[in-house]
Amino acid sequence: MRMKSWVWGWGFLIVSLGMAQPAQAARSVNFWFNILEVANISVPDLRRFVDKNEVSPRLQRTLRLLPEKDRQGFEQVLRFKLPLDTRRVVRLVDSPAVEAALRQIPPLFLPNQSPSVLPGMKGAIILASVPRDRGGFRDRDGFGLVNILEAYPAAEMNMDIPAMLRLGQQGFDIQKLLGGGLGR
Repeated sequence: MRMKSWVWGWGFLIVSLGMAQPAQAARSVNFWFNILEVANISVPDLRRFVDKNEVSPRLQRTLRLLPEKDRQGFEQVLRFKLPLDTRRVVRLVDSPAVEAALRQIPPLFLPNQSPSVLPGMKGAIILASVPRDRGGFRDRDGFGLVNILEAYPAAEMNMDIPAMLRLGQQGFDIQKLLGGGLGR
C-alpha cells in the first residue's frame, strides 16, 4: 500500500513538472516603422497612456518619430474601444465576417508571425471582452488594442506601424469592417 502511494506521488510530481507553463501575455510591443526603425514600448506604458494620458519617455520618443497626422491616427487606434459584451464576442469570433476581418489583421503583426497570429488573436479578443472582475481584460467602457495585447499569449509582439495607420485611416466603422456581422 505504501509503495503504491509513493509511486502515485512521484508520478504526479513528474507529470506536474512536465506540463507546459501557461503562456504569458505580451509585456512589450516592437513597433516597426520600417526595416531600420523599431521602438520597443511596454504594454503597461501603453495602458497608462490610454487610461491616464501619461506618456513614458520611450513612448514620447516613439511619438516624435511620427508626423502629426500619423501620431493622431496612432493615438486613435490605441484608444479605440469596442463596447461589445462577451457573449456577443464569443458568437462573432468564429463568424465568417470576423474570420475575414482577422485575416486582414495579421499583416499588422509582421509576416514572420502571420501563421500563429489568428488562433492567439481569437483567444485574446475573447479574453479582452471578459470584464476584469471575472478574470478577463475588459475595461468598463469596452475593450481595444491594449486590452488585446494584455491578453495575447506572447511575451513580445511585433506591430507594423504603417499597416496599423492604414487600418486607422479606413475609419472605425466596425459594422462595415465586419461586413454587417454585428447586427446578427
